[in-house]
Amino acid sequence: ARRADQAGALCRAMARAFPDRPAGEAAPWGALAGESAAADVVINATSVGLAGHEPRLPGVAFHAGQVALDMVYGDTAFAREATAAGARVVRGEELLVRQGAHAFTLWTGLAAPEAVMVAALQRAGEGPTR
Repeated sequence: ARRADQAGALCRAMARAFPDRPAGEAAPWGALAGESAAADVVINATSVGLAGHEPRLPGVAFHAGQVALDMVYGDTAFAREATAAGARVVRGEELLVRQGAHAFTLWTGLAAPEAVMVAALQRAGEGPTR
């Protein structure tokens, strides 16, 4: 979220939706510099990594066992740095496939052909490689 109140509202909504999970809390980006290593999940939902934008997020400290979710498609510094540190990286393309599969199932009542969807993205040069 770009605003602290929106981030807080998202954390509260997630806590209500998943009461059996520990509640997350929002923190200003500057507070994460060097401390992102303590987070279980780090999400890049910014324009950083898109063509014409900043190439990387400053001060992110990844570690093994952490989840790093990059909503940007393609090879980004965020994903490369998280991978190098041993974090489990979820790339934008994987999100695209999962969202599409979920929508397909909701709309049709049928299981989504995820392998076909991944193959189509790979042919287009945009797909997840795993």
